[in-house]
Amino acid sequence: MDSGKACTAVLCLLGAIGALFLGALAEAGALLFATICIFLAPDDRDEEVEGVRLYERLEGVRVETEPREYSDSYKTATRAGTRRPVRIAQQASVTPSGTASASRYVRKTPGASAVHDAQKVDVLRGGEFIGNRLRFKVKVVNASSYTITDITVYILSYPSRSLKRLGANDTRIPKIGPKGFVSPHFDFLPTEDCVRGEIVAGVSYIDMEGKPHTLSTEPYVIRAVCDLLQPEQISAEEFALKLKDLHSGELTVKVTDWTPEEMHEKSLRILDNSNFREVSSDLKITEGIAQATVKGWAKGKYTGRNLGVEILISGRSQEKGASCRITVSGEDEAMVLPAIDDLKDRLSAWLCPFCGSPLPIEKVEKLQSGVSVQCSFCEIGIGR
Repeated sequence: MDSGKACTAVLCLLGAIGALFLGALAEAGALLFATICIFLAPDDRDEEVEGVRLYERLEGVRVETEPREYSDSYKTATRAGTRRPVRIAQQASVTPSGTASASRYVRKTPGASAVHDAQKVDVLRGGEFIGNRLRFKVKVVNASSYTITDITVYILSYPSRSLKRLGANDTRIPKIGPKGFVSPHFDFLPTEDCVRGEIVAGVSYIDMEGKPHTLSTEPYVIRAVCDLLQPEQISAEEFALKLKDLHSGELTVKVTDWTPEEMHEKSLRILDNSNFREVSSDLKITEGIAQATVKGWAKGKYTGRNLGVEILISGRSQEKGASCRITVSGEDEAMVLPAIDDLKDRLSAWLCPFCGSPLPIEKVEKLQSGVSVQCSFCEIGIGR
């Protein structure tokens, strides 16, 4: 009897434990089912923000809700019944405190004004003969509001047959400040009595953003003979005899701003400045017509080859307007045409009547309008 009761009690206890175990399993299953339903059920928020929702489910997530000054796309999420622009995170990282943060690295581009300023770098060029050398100058102008650095000025091309480079092949400048400039120069030594060709220089620099730029100058055209001559004494008779065996060419120039008498005086100055020795000079006026003749003789500094020039001037005496015929004869045919072009330009140029220096265009325009000017070289007043 006692053993039967004991068995019954044990069975009841086992049944109770089994009931409790099954109840726990049922409750766990119900909780798991409810959880699955929650995840599978459609959210009441906008479907466009799944990326944001995923971060919101993480504990301690910080999501950006205010737009920044970047050109990223934006999406919209519902928060507390209102729609606000929310940035979709591009990269997540964990901070030491355990919170997740989202960030995007975007390289800023310069504004329109900065790009415009970067283009305000000009390169100018010029040249002149100083003694027996040709000096070629390059001017780099930084017209921008920023400093440019690592400037290099170099020669791209030049007539190497008739010119020899002196000194370094390039010039380096550390920096040029805003609105500043530099003017490096390069010297060339002529190796012939006639120099013809072009000189082109290049310029490279780094702008304020670290970007490299390369520019080049306009070609500087050289057609020089007169600057490479030296005067030589000769009589009028020898002059006439030598011309018979020389190559020659001629060109007629019409001038409107000077009288024949003025052109006669001007021609004498030009011959002297062009390194010709005056052989003879003559001016005659017959029945109101003025006729003048100027002759000069020179030889090349390097080859010693001779060159002669004869300028015949005619026109109505004391009236503006004259005809100037230029005849050049030389032992070297290659020297004739460049010498004619050189003399033509000098005859047409405006010169100071006292020192013979050329006048800049702005002073020429003032003289033509009747305004007196001052020579930049001898500082003598010039009026018409």
